Amino acid sequence: MNDYLTHTKAAFDSASRTFDEDDNSNGILLWMRARAYEVYLKHFQSGDRLLELNSGTGIDAVYLASKGIKVHCTDISTGMLDHLSSKTETLGLSQMISYELKPFDNISQVSGSKFNGAISNFGGLNCIPYFTKLSADISSKLAPDGKFIAVVIGKYCPWEIFYYLLKFKPSIALRRLSSGGLNANLNGEKIRTFYFTPGIFAEYFNKEFTVEKIYSHGLYTPPPYLVNIYNKLKPFVKLLMKFDEITRGFFPFNRFGDHFIVVLKKKPDGN
Repeated sequence: MNDYLTHTKAAFDSASRTFDEDDNSNGILLWMRARAYEVYLKHFQSGDRLLELNSGTGIDAVYLASKGIKVHCTDISTGMLDHLSSKTETLGLSQMISYELKPFDNISQVSGSKFNGAISNFGGLNCIPYFTKLSADISSKLAPDGKFIAVVIGKYCPWEIFYYLLKFKPSIALRRLSSGGLNANLNGEKIRTFYFTPGIFAEYFNKEFTVEKIYSHGLYTPPPYLVNIYNKLKPFVKLLMKFDEITRGFFPFNRFGDHFIVVLKKKPDGN
């Protein structure tokens, strides 16, 4: 396991204790998940089998299972998977959700093949700076015409830039522009985080995949860490969310935002 992922594992093992509670108390995160689910359900249906990367405690897997979609979850964190295991047992979803401990660099060793698709939500992929091997590994696990849908933290977030410029903190406002990434603090652990534009991210996968669609994911809406703005100005922020929902699939709006969603389709010769 590389150094990036070693620190990531420790951080998310610690974060797993309150992960679901933190997620459910953040109105922006809940809105973002709902929008990601809309994209998933445009491409996957009941009876499909999905491979999930950085599954966390299984929040997305439980939702997809409720729609009749089987999910094989992978994560680097034993803490996250312990919570997923408990959740799966409590909800009686052991026939719909399976899991195994696998970091990104071991996806080729994942049990099963010919998945209808693969997913990665909320910036898990921002923990590594390279994707050439991962692209080939994901492709090898997918059925012909399989799709990979990734939700990735973007490089250009207008909200973050303007918010911190107004606070006279230019180094924070422009932090995502660093080519070498930056250290983010999560539960006392330093996680190296890398930021991508949709175009650059997609280029890493272009040997095995073609881009089918790109969506902005939080262009007008504040980033989740600014949830206090949502709590204080809820009607206004909900209006911004509506603007996001209307414009998110159109160029050039879909090139900017806190996150972006990219839908990649496996090429016929993608193995």
